[in-house]
Amino acid sequence: MAAPAANHGPAPTRAVRAALMLRVSTQEQVRGYGLGVQEGAGRAYVAVRPGWALSPELIFRDEGVSGATVVRPGMLRLEQAARQGLVDVVVVHSFDRVGRTARSFWAWIWALEDLGVRVVSATEDIDPATESGRHQLQGCVLRAEAERTLLCERTQGGRQRKALDGGWVGGPPPWGYAIDKSGGHRSVLVADEGEARVVRRAVSLVVDESLNVSEAARELNASGHLTRSGRPWTASNLHRRLRCSALLEGEVIFRNPAGDGRNRTRLDQNGVPVHGQSVVLAVPRIISEERADELARVLREGGHSSHAAADAYPLTGRILGACGHRYVGSFSKSNVTRYYRCGGGNNGKRRETNCSDPLLDAAAEAAVWKVIEGCLADPRLLSAAQGRLTSHPGDIGKQRERVAHLTAALRKKEEALTHALTTLVLSVPDQAVREAALRQLTHDVHSARALLATGQQVLLGQEAAATAHTTTCLAQAAGGAAHVEVADMTAVIGLLDIMVKPLGEVRKRSGVKCKVTEWHERTGTPVPARVAASEWPVVEELMTTYFACRQFARGTVDIRTQLNGALHRLRTGCLWGELPEGYGPWQLAKERQNAWFRKGFWPVLVEGLNRRGAATPVRREPQVPPLEVTVTVASESVKHDTRSTL
Repeated sequence: MAAPAANHGPAPTRAVRAALMLRVSTQEQVRGYGLGVQEGAGRAYVAVRPGWALSPELIFRDEGVSGATVVRPGMLRLEQAARQGLVDVVVVHSFDRVGRTARSFWAWIWALEDLGVRVVSATEDIDPATESGRHQLQGCVLRAEAERTLLCERTQGGRQRKALDGGWVGGPPPWGYAIDKSGGHRSVLVADEGEARVVRRAVSLVVDESLNVSEAARELNASGHLTRSGRPWTASNLHRRLRCSALLEGEVIFRNPAGDGRNRTRLDQNGVPVHGQSVVLAVPRIISEERADELARVLREGGHSSHAAADAYPLTGRILGACGHRYVGSFSKSNVTRYYRCGGGNNGKRRETNCSDPLLDAAAEAAVWKVIEGCLADPRLLSAAQGRLTSHPGDIGKQRERVAHLTAALRKKEEALTHALTTLVLSVPDQAVREAALRQLTHDVHSARALLATGQQVLLGQEAAATAHTTTCLAQAAGGAAHVEVADMTAVIGLLDIMVKPLGEVRKRSGVKCKVTEWHERTGTPVPARVAASEWPVVEELMTTYFACRQFARGTVDIRTQLNGALHRLRTGCLWGELPEGYGPWQLAKERQNAWFRKGFWPVLVEGLNRRGAATPVRREPQVPPLEVTVTVASESVKHDTRSTL
């Protein structure tokens, strides 16, 4: 007979692992006592519950974050801890700390619920896991959302009325202006004479002295005319100030639909400002209208401007120069060239940094991209990068099931209401009871509709995050796509921690592309071999169809020598200044080549010479040195010392 199993008593009960979620929506609350009060109430709530435990690592904070925002740093860290199985219950001071709108609230309640984590309030006795608790929460959320909407409408309405009255609605004034509050409640913009003098000096440097914006910024710094914050001027900062509407048009637009960055106005699907119509505020002119038109013309015609936006230059801030400064993206209008330049040499800083870092052609992006493709071939790195795409809470599959369940629940409630409208009159003679029952059924239908609409909004947000363009770009990078657009490259690089260090020198060029070299590259036309003296009569005969006899006049260097010098440069990729002395002054060879190309003679000449054979492909000296590329994703690091073949 088998012996009975020994009885060791009941199995030990694991402690309930609690986490605290704290949130305040304004910096004033961050500096005040809001977070402290919430944490104290949460700790006390956990302390009086037998078997509950709170670890210091499970206290999550969102400081100065709006409750209308779904994606919040602290909540994302909390979700990650829940996915790792470290949390059983989340304690909040009140449920509006989870979210102040239906979408932000239920997105997180459902996300944690799908992970098996409950949410409880230290000050409200509501259980979200029960049907009655959900009804209570839905009512609380709708009231909080209505309160927030009313507050926003009052605030925005007051700003709109103030703008319509010609008052300044808040924020720092444009460069050259100050806020005059002497009118009581109606503050207006007036010219600040101190800044206005700097404005006029900057305009004079650009318009009268024909300095470009970089040179004007250096001149202002040298003369002690610094920015409002006391920092030296940079070309980009000065360029923005010179192009502001207050200076050029004598007006400021409140709720400007064309604004960008922090000045962007929220627009609806029709492109109309959400909180009110745009208002044009006239401001006193610092420079005359004619002067402003002249300034605008000079700025438009400027040869160089900075276009270092992150989407156009994915390596901005990721290339480290030898002087310790980072490279930024730049653009040359004169020859439509994208490149990167070291920040240590800008705006006169070279005197301080001794920066000698060369310009890097944007072809460096292709060299770095090859390294990225190699890194993402590692499944661990690819998985880590994909993990960074999860910026929206919840599980898509479970949310789809939830929406289907909410749809079915709404259908049942609507059927119950329809049935009641036809049967209550016969079954319930008391009119007051009938009306109370219909009110409750109607309320249930409205509540179910609102909850379904919220569920659908949350699902749309999850699907948008999951099917974002970045996901496709990441898959293409891992698969080694043949061609990658700059925007796609930017999307993937944004998921990675990348540092690029140039390991060698590149020859400094003028930045102006050689049209002849480009033509050979674009058409695939090879470069002819050296033209011998015996072959020159054929070339001279061909020249007579394009040029007069004076073109054949012999100077200090004959034309054949100049032609061979131009062909030598194309075959070897050397710079014009490096042309061997045997070809004569390089300026003469360059002028001869360019003149023949403008006239249309160069392609004809090359075609004729290539019939001899022995032609070679054009060679362009690379503007990308060997690069050390370090790629880091979520604690995984790979370093490559790669030599570009571009």
